[in-house]
Amino acid sequence: MKRFTTGALALSIALCASTALQAQPYPNKAIRMFAPIAPGSIVDVTGRALAQFLAPVLGQPIVVENRVGANGTLGMDACAKSPGDGYTVCIPDGNIMTLNPFAYTRLPYDPLEFVSIIHVGDLEQSIVVQSSMPVKTMKDLVDQARANPGKITWGSAGAGSTMHLYMEWLHAKAGMTLFNHIPYKGPQDLARAMAAGEVQVTNLSTSTIAAFVREGKLRMIAVVTGKQRSQYAGNTPSFAEQGFELDFRNWLMLNAPKGTPAEVARRWNTEVNKLLADKSFVDKVMAAQAMTPGGGTPEDLDRLLRVKLKVGAELAKMANLKYD
Repeated sequence: MKRFTTGALALSIALCASTALQAQPYPNKAIRMFAPIAPGSIVDVTGRALAQFLAPVLGQPIVVENRVGANGTLGMDACAKSPGDGYTVCIPDGNIMTLNPFAYTRLPYDPLEFVSIIHVGDLEQSIVVQSSMPVKTMKDLVDQARANPGKITWGSAGAGSTMHLYMEWLHAKAGMTLFNHIPYKGPQDLARAMAAGEVQVTNLSTSTIAAFVREGKLRMIAVVTGKQRSQYAGNTPSFAEQGFELDFRNWLMLNAPKGTPAEVARRWNTEVNKLLADKSFVDKVMAAQAMTPGGGTPEDLDRLLRVKLKVGAELAKMANLKYD
């Protein structure tokens, strides 16, 4: 009887300890954030800013881990395979989630299986040309390209990048190949190439090329902001104002592995929404990268992702994207 009592007591203590551990408020240990794009990218910078501002609020460190490769696939695969216990979140961009599914024969993750947290923001892009080119509008650019098909170089951050897709869309709209596509390894390499005069045209984040425009090395001829003008690009007319209706901007979101508790997603959603409404955070982080704050509920992100997936499917087919 004594042996049974001792064993029962030990089991009872273990159960109580387990229950107490489970009852501890979230979070009770460090959180990992996967950033599937290289250090220094807008994804990485935004992720680290969110981690810095949210760690004191949540009361635990948020460790940003760059898992880079295969157009963001490696990072999102690692995120998808992590436990859905609330201690892993991911900050992918829209291209990773809405183009990769149509460019890879086999994708190790399903964009719709992640637990949605929040739409972080939309990246503003500007179409720029070398200042030596006799081009001041999109019409000027297209007219010159029509007269010299394939002779004007259009730089991109690689196949499937936003820059590449805008070029392909212009080809489809014109019914002919207008530009000579020159892919680079990423936005930073492309920006350096534009500044050095290696390529003649591209579209890049307004914040990335702002200094080159101020220095007179590049000329901004359109801003991709929907129908409204940019608050970051002076009087430059929008892409849509000039008769080009495509509004495909890259964007950022937060999500988490399948199985992550809904209450955890809601907690993150609440805290990030507060940041996106905070002028100091918006000025320091979002405006510095010419990013329009997002926000909304996890359900809003679900709906947005489904809409963007349809657009991604159309653009991937148009550009014949094949990464395998």
